[in-house]
Amino acid sequence: MTCPDAPRVARLARRAFAIACMAMAAATLSAPAQARGAERLRVGTLDLHGCGAGKGGWCGSLRRPLDPARPSGPKIDIGLRWLPATERARRPTLVTVEGGPGYPSIGSISEYTGMFGPLRRDRDMLLVDNRGTGSSALINCPRLQAFTGVTSGPAFPGLVADCARRIAERYPGVHATDLFATAYAAGDLDAVLRALRVRSIDLYGDSYGTYFAQSFIARYPARLHSVILDSTYPVRGLDPWYTSSGRVAREALDSVCARDRGCAAVAPGSATLRLAALLQVVRATPLRGATRDADGSSVAATVDPRALVDMVQDAASDPVILRELDASVRAAMAGDAAPLLRLAAQSKTFDHGASSPGYFSDGLYMAVSCSDYPQLFSLAATPAQRRSQLATAIANPPPGDPFAPFAVPEWLSMSAYSEPYSACLDWPAPRRSVPPAVPPSKRSQRLPASVPMLVIGGDLDSLTPLSDAGELAPKLARKVRVVGLRNTVHVTSEGDTFLSEGAACARHILRRFLRAPQRLASLDVRCAATIPAIHTPGAYPLDLAGAIPARVVAGPDPGDVARRAVTVAAGALADATIRRYYSGADRGPGLRGGTFTARGDEVVRLTLRGVRFVRDATVDGTGSWDPSTGGVFGTVTVAASNGTRVRVEVEWTQRSRVARARAGVSRLTLPAP
Repeated sequence: MTCPDAPRVARLARRAFAIACMAMAAATLSAPAQARGAERLRVGTLDLHGCGAGKGGWCGSLRRPLDPARPSGPKIDIGLRWLPATERARRPTLVTVEGGPGYPSIGSISEYTGMFGPLRRDRDMLLVDNRGTGSSALINCPRLQAFTGVTSGPAFPGLVADCARRIAERYPGVHATDLFATAYAAGDLDAVLRALRVRSIDLYGDSYGTYFAQSFIARYPARLHSVILDSTYPVRGLDPWYTSSGRVAREALDSVCARDRGCAAVAPGSATLRLAALLQVVRATPLRGATRDADGSSVAATVDPRALVDMVQDAASDPVILRELDASVRAAMAGDAAPLLRLAAQSKTFDHGASSPGYFSDGLYMAVSCSDYPQLFSLAATPAQRRSQLATAIANPPPGDPFAPFAVPEWLSMSAYSEPYSACLDWPAPRRSVPPAVPPSKRSQRLPASVPMLVIGGDLDSLTPLSDAGELAPKLARKVRVVGLRNTVHVTSEGDTFLSEGAACARHILRRFLRAPQRLASLDVRCAATIPAIHTPGAYPLDLAGAIPARVVAGPDPGDVARRAVTVAAGALADATIRRYYSGADRGPGLRGGTFTARGDEVVRLTLRGVRFVRDATVDGTGSWDPSTGGVFGTVTVAASNGTRVRVEVEWTQRSRVARARAGVSRLTLPAP
C-alpha cells in the first residue's frame, strides 16, 4: 500500500506533449460562455461569473464554516468551476477530483477536459478545489513552499511545524490544523452539490482524489451514479510502511528492461540486482560530478543511497527514470558515471522542484498527511516520544526485507513528498477527534450494484500499486472492475507523461465506461494489454566502437562503423526528445557535449549541433518529434573523430519495437530507443 502521488512531480512540467491538448480544451471551454453571451449564470442557488478570457466556464464559490460543528466560527470560501454541457445536459454531472493532496482540481481543468472532452456534449462538468488548495482557503507556508533541501532530514519536521503555526495563527482559537482533513473536504463537495442542486454525479478521482472519493462515497452514496478510481490506494487499513511500494518498484525496474528489445538484448537478468551492486558502491563512496540540467544549465550532482531511493520511487510517476535508470547504472558500474549523474540531477529538478502554492500547496499536503494518514508513531504523544516510537519502529521493520535492495533507513530517507514517514514528528497533536476519512460505521459498507465502479491503474506504478487496488475494489462496491494498464505509470490518463499510447488507451476506457456504466462487465478494455513497452536507450556506449551495430535488412553492408553510427544517431535523437520533455526549453544539451534546439508544440522540430552521444563522434542534423504518437524522424550526420562521416535517416514511433534507418543505399533496423 502506498501514499498518494508524489507532489511536485511530473505535472510541474506539462510541457510540449500536453500543449496541443490544452489548446483544444481551451477552445472547448470557452464555447459555453460565448454561446450564452452573459457575464452571470445562476445554477441552483449560486450566482456564477464568467471566468475570464482564455479560461472558460463559470467561476464561483460557496461560503462554508471552517469547522462544520461551529457554524458561527470562521468561514472559508470553497472555489468551483462549472462547465455546462456544450449542447444539452442529459446525463449526470461529471465531478473530477485531483490528487496530491495539494493540487487544486481546477488547476487540472485542461487535463480533465482533454480526458473527457467528447462526453461534455450532454453532461455538465464540475471542479471544486478542496479546502486548502487553489481558490479554497489556500494554505501558503512560504518557508515550506520554497524549501528544496532534504525533506526527510532532521530539520524538515520543524518546517512542517512552522507551517502548522501559520495555519493556527490564520484561524485563531479553533485549532485549525485539525480542520483540513479529507472528511471536511468531502462535506464541502456535498454542500456545493446541494447549492447547485445537482442530484446525481459520475465521480472521478485520481491518486489522492481516489482517497477523497472513498471518503465521499462512504458519506454520500445516494449522490452517485458511477465512480472511477484512477491510480488508487486504500483508506481502510492503509499501511504506514507502504511496503507494497518496495515490491512493485523492484518489479517495475525488472519489467521495463525485460519488455524492451534494446535493454533485454544487452542486459539479461535483473535490473534490481544491478541496482543493488551499484548501491553497495555508493554506500561507501558516493558518485559526484558536474553535469547539465535538461535546459543546459550547469549543476552539481551526487548519487548516494538517498538519491537512488528517490529515483526508484519517483519512477512510479516519471517514466524517464524507468527508461534510463538501468542503462545509467550499467554505465556507472563500467566506470562511466555521466549518464547516471545527469539522470540524478535532471530527475531531481523535474520531480522535486519548488512550485507556487496555487499550483501545489505544500502546507495542505502536510495538513492532510498529518491528519489522515497512519504514522509510525502516535500523534497523541509528545515530539520526544514520537521520535522514540519511530526509532523503535525502524528497529522492528516488517518481515521479509520489503524494501530491498535498500536498507530500511535508506528507504525511509526518501522525499517526504513521496511518503511522509517522519514529516509529521512535530505536527500539533489533535485537540478534537478528527473525523476519519471513512467512518468506522461505514467501513464494511459497499456501493450497491446500481452504482458501478471502475478502478484503473498502471502496472509500473509503485506509488499506488495495482495489486493493492485489486484487494481494495471488492470492498468498496458490489459492481466493480479493475483494469490494469500495461507499461504505464501513475495517472497516465491525464496525459502528463510522454506515454501517449497509454494515455490514449486509458481515455478510451474511461469514456466508454461513462457512456454506459451499467455495461461494466462487457466494457472493451483490450487496449490495456497492448500498450507498448517503454523504450530504453539499451545502453550508453562511451565510444562509437562500443555502440551496438544496427542490423542490415536490405542492400549492401555499409560496414561496422556505419552500422554503429546508425545506433548513435538514433540514440542522440531519442535523447533530445527526452531532454525537451524534461525541460520544455527551446535549447538543451547532448549527453557528452553539443546542443540541440527545439521549436513547436504539436510537432517539435529538433536541430542537433555537435551533439555527442558518445565522446568520439558528433551528431548534426534535424529531426521531428510528435508527442501524440511518440513518433521521431530525423536526418543527421555522424562524424567520427577519425574523419568518417555517415549520413543517417532514422524513424520510429512509440508503438514501434524497432527503428528503421537508412545509411546510403542500405536499410537497417535497431531496437527503438
